[in-house]
Amino acid sequence: MKKGFKLFAVLGLAISLAGPAGGMLPQIASFTAQAAAGDTYTVRVDSGYLALRNAKAFDYNNEIGKLYTGEVVQAVDVSDGQYWWVYAPSLGKYGYVNKDYLIGGNSESYVPARSFPMTASVASGYLALRSAKAFDYANEIGEIYSGQTVYVIDTSEGTYWWVYAPTLGKYGYVNSEYLKGNVPSSYSSGVSNVWTVRVDSGYLALRTAKAFDSSNEIGALYTGQTVQVIDTSEGQYWWVYAPTLGKYGYVNSDYLVNGGTYSYGYATNIPKTVRVASGYLALRTAKAFDRSNEIGELYTGQTVYVQDASDSQYWWVYAPTLGKYGYVNKDYLY
Repeated sequence: MKKGFKLFAVLGLAISLAGPAGGMLPQIASFTAQAAAGDTYTVRVDSGYLALRNAKAFDYNNEIGKLYTGEVVQAVDVSDGQYWWVYAPSLGKYGYVNKDYLIGGNSESYVPARSFPMTASVASGYLALRSAKAFDYANEIGEIYSGQTVYVIDTSEGTYWWVYAPTLGKYGYVNSEYLKGNVPSSYSSGVSNVWTVRVDSGYLALRTAKAFDSSNEIGALYTGQTVQVIDTSEGQYWWVYAPTLGKYGYVNSDYLVNGGTYSYGYATNIPKTVRVASGYLALRTAKAFDRSNEIGELYTGQTVYVQDASDSQYWWVYAPTLGKYGYVNKDYLY
């Protein structure tokens, strides 16, 4: 079917070129200029997927692929008012999509808010895009090659930075040692895009749309949990990634608190997330492993605010889920 469809497209082009004067020739010239531009657009759907189709019509029978929020397409022909002919690199296919669900364009890739570009540089192989801040084959979600661009969003974690990779249409962590370029002087590396949920009771809903409606809820976020803020341009509702849920969505920004800044080389009021393989991370009254100094239990996904990171092993933190200050082993914070 794929070869037949391409043959039909080629024949259609030949017929158009052979048509009478004043017919399709001006449109074909316009098509060529648009294709050369290679505009990149990003998919944004409130829920479900954007269908890649073999015809310019809404029909389940013409679907040839599914595109999800964050994936990118290359515009080839935008002459139609509703359905554009695109190339979808994640599917390796050409087809039509409803343009109402694409953002970006103007011959530029989609650029996240509050970000700056850097270029991947590896001696061989690829730079892994990861779902977590650690070297582990299991957390790889994409491959970035030398010369490709990523948009850096958060540099607060040291080695692993949170980025958007337009060639993959995905967000994730990369090892910053394999990025080259300059951090803009106007960019404060101490300010994190990590924000913390703060609700008096109940939960903060993660939503598929920018509206208060129980039908658009896709997850529940509780006080102390963190989100990665991606887009703040919408005012009340921000587009975020919630690592505890593994989902993207909108949240009401009134219930997020910022993560502080770096001061004098040490972290000050920086939010960190607890990650333990099993059991709990102890909150302690002293910088030592001793059951007698335990004053609370912290579990994976909960957030603490680092107050003093000057010690090489135990950091002084505030734990909002316990309402207490104490020491924790920093090896279990991310």
